[in-house]
Amino acid sequence: MVDLFYLGKVLYGLRFTLAVLVIFICAAGLTFTKKVYTNTDLKTVRFNFTLFKIQLGKDIIFKDVKYVSVYKNYSDRDFEIKIWLSDTKKKTVSVYLNSEAAFTLAYCIAVGLDVNLLDATEKGNFKWIEKENLK
Repeated sequence: MVDLFYLGKVLYGLRFTLAVLVIFICAAGLTFTKKVYTNTDLKTVRFNFTLFKIQLGKDIIFKDVKYVSVYKNYSDRDFEIKIWLSDTKKKTVSVYLNSEAAFTLAYCIAVGLDVNLLDATEKGNFKWIEKENLK
């Protein structure tokens, strides 16, 4: 690649550099993973993020989870999965563009923690979901 710059073919060198950068970005997108670990006995959930099998930051741990909800954000038109630690304290743990993917992850977290799942996708019409109905 260095020879391309020395031979006066700067445009070819820039194209090559851009192609390598695009391939790297695509590879990064394909290797980014988010893992969810649940502990039923302690009612804890742990999130782990990796890129190219390198851990990004520390694990995020939520203790004493009360329930899990799927909330529709009408301003952004997406579905948020929230973990409730008390009646007023909640954390958004994931965002999806469609409800099926959001409910799939929320169901897995709720079953893993043995807690209830709340459907909060309709304004003013929140419903507790029976976990057996989502299988």
